Amino acid sequence: MLVFLLKSTACLVIFLAFYKLVLEKESIHQFKRFFLLGALIASFLIPAIVFTKYVEVDQPTIFTTTPITEISDTINGQVVAEESYFDLEIGLWMVYLIGVIGFGFRFLRNLAQITLRIRKNPKFKENFITRVLLRQSLPPHTFFNYIFLNQKQFEEKHIPQEVLLHEETHARQRHSLDILLIELAQVILWFNPIIYLFKYSIKLNHEFLADRAVINGSNDHSQYQNTILSYLSHGSFEQHQSTGIANAINYSSIKKRFTVMKTNTSRKSFVLRSLLVLPLTALLLFGFSEKRQIEKETSIDKVIRLDLLENGSVQLGNEIVQLNELSKILKQDYLQTFDAKKTKVEINVVQPIHYNIISAVAEEIRTTGVDQINVFANEVIMDKGQFKENIPITPTTTMLNANIMTVVGNSTEKGTSQSDLKVYNKLAKKYNAVPIEKRTIPLEDLKELERIYREMDETQKEHALPFPECLPKEYNQKAIDFIEIHINNNGKLLFQGKMVPLENLKGKLSEINKHLSYDQRKKTVRSVIHVEANTPKKVIQQVDKILAEYGSATINIVGPEASTQSSASREEMKEYNALAKKYNEMDRNHMYIQKQEVMRLKEIYGKMSKKQQEDAEPFPNFPPPPPAPDAPEPPKTTPAIEAVIPSPPNVAPVQEPTSALPAPPAPPEPKSPLEHIKEMVAKGATFMHNGKEISAKEAIKVLENNKRINIDSRGSDSGKPIVKLSTEPIVIEN
Repeated sequence: MLVFLLKSTACLVIFLAFYKLVLEKESIHQFKRFFLLGALIASFLIPAIVFTKYVEVDQPTIFTTTPITEISDTINGQVVAEESYFDLEIGLWMVYLIGVIGFGFRFLRNLAQITLRIRKNPKFKENFITRVLLRQSLPPHTFFNYIFLNQKQFEEKHIPQEVLLHEETHARQRHSLDILLIELAQVILWFNPIIYLFKYSIKLNHEFLADRAVINGSNDHSQYQNTILSYLSHGSFEQHQSTGIANAINYSSIKKRFTVMKTNTSRKSFVLRSLLVLPLTALLLFGFSEKRQIEKETSIDKVIRLDLLENGSVQLGNEIVQLNELSKILKQDYLQTFDAKKTKVEINVVQPIHYNIISAVAEEIRTTGVDQINVFANEVIMDKGQFKENIPITPTTTMLNANIMTVVGNSTEKGTSQSDLKVYNKLAKKYNAVPIEKRTIPLEDLKELERIYREMDETQKEHALPFPECLPKEYNQKAIDFIEIHINNNGKLLFQGKMVPLENLKGKLSEINKHLSYDQRKKTVRSVIHVEANTPKKVIQQVDKILAEYGSATINIVGPEASTQSSASREEMKEYNALAKKYNEMDRNHMYIQKQEVMRLKEIYGKMSKKQQEDAEPFPNFPPPPPAPDAPEPPKTTPAIEAVIPSPPNVAPVQEPTSALPAPPAPPEPKSPLEHIKEMVAKGATFMHNGKEISAKEAIKVLENNKRINIDSRGSDSGKPIVKLSTEPIVIEN
């Protein structure tokens, strides 16, 4: 673990140094954003990558002995020392866990604080952004699509438009995702100072991105710089009460932002700098990934057995062969049709013999190209110089593994060292604690266990922990059951050939494929629902939902129900995805919407199954229709209307009187818009201005400032009138 952390930290340092030296002051901010995130992830993946190389090795010359009769009593008293559970490693892990808990609590507290701010403060939504107005004097800040602003500053319009656009850019480009990632990395690696430098660089690059968006909108970085400086000045500080923003952005970061605003990286420079990332990553991959060489024993095609006699001659089959002829006979009679590298020679020492003779025979055999030689002997006579240090010298001794000169004196018949025994017991204890049906032993641990166990003598094996066997892989490779359900016209279920009530289906499914996890079922399990012509649709939907919750990878409905279009067809899905993609790519504030296409989208979306809706393009978020225009104002004076009244049939026309009748009174003059609004205020009306709800006082103020405002008044279900004020024509819906 320590090596992994050191390698990971080294990768972080190199990536960060490259960013500071080559990329930070350039205007390629989107590329820098993905570089920083990719570097953070790569720094933890590279040390975990293992390049494995399999090499064939020859088996060494092995001397194997049978036990001698006299064994020292000291071996029976061997006890493997128990490991101390309260060592430095455990203490360090405890400190690490305390740090993780502390930083994790801090992370959750910050999330809870933001959530409370959203819930407890007034907010209003404009397009995709929700502005949260705070009573506290805090600097403007953003979390996903929520922008937090000081309420007094916002209502008095003391926050510059450039600052608002700056925060909207943070929301639009989803910078909060980057912050969440680096915050989680900080929880896990709280002790690593490089994480904090990465966090600072990521946040600063977010400011570069937001600054660039503001400058692109105005094409005047000088004005934007002056706006920021005036907003951060002491006078503005008192006027706007922005006590937080001065602390949030210090002068050094402002200076660096102003410097980067003026840069403009050329395309050639961008290509060159981005290409440098490839050799840097390759260098880190080569230097910090793990390279593992796994030895693979050469396969054996033939085994040759011979007896070594006291005078150094060899009995090969029924023939006695002298030492100087041994290699010649082996080549001619035994190795002509076999590969020497895939041949093993076993030498059986009949009587006690000197080690030099055994060595001479082994060297003679090696001249034929055979490297795998095993020697079986009871006793081997050795000279003083042939013993390893601190091994008691005896005229005769038993030896094991002669090629590496592991010689065991009279203190033990044969065996392995105390350090190896300690390693064996530690690994055996670890894997024996796991049930055998769930036990998985890595190859390198299994080889180490087998090596040490092979070198143990019988007494050591008796005192050691049992060898941790593991089941073959085939044991876990169980078949994956296919799920088949029939539903008749009465809604009865036939599950895997047995009648099952619908309410018991979930329990029966849990008994299928128990060896698979939910994620594994989502990838491998197939399900088919067979239905009849009049199968209740509600039952089909319930079964489909239960299978989806179980984790079935595919769910197919087969039968007459499929022909009645229980879901959208492939052609309809293709048509829907094309239309949805078209509108999702449009700017929501400038959409050109065709009613026929919208109706078609709704029709196909209604046909889709739940799974189809999840896999398809999201349904477009259409803007609300424009408000209806107000009715035209009536003229102030009513013109005279001439009416022609036809005479009824068979009735004599009415004779006009000789004197003229008096003119009818003029209609009353219509109320002024202001009087109308005041009348609506008295009735407790709700006022809307350009789609936003406003107070009665604000409505009167809007009308006083704009004499050409459009007004639409109508009743509502609540009994209170709704008055719409709009600078645009109001469309009245029937």
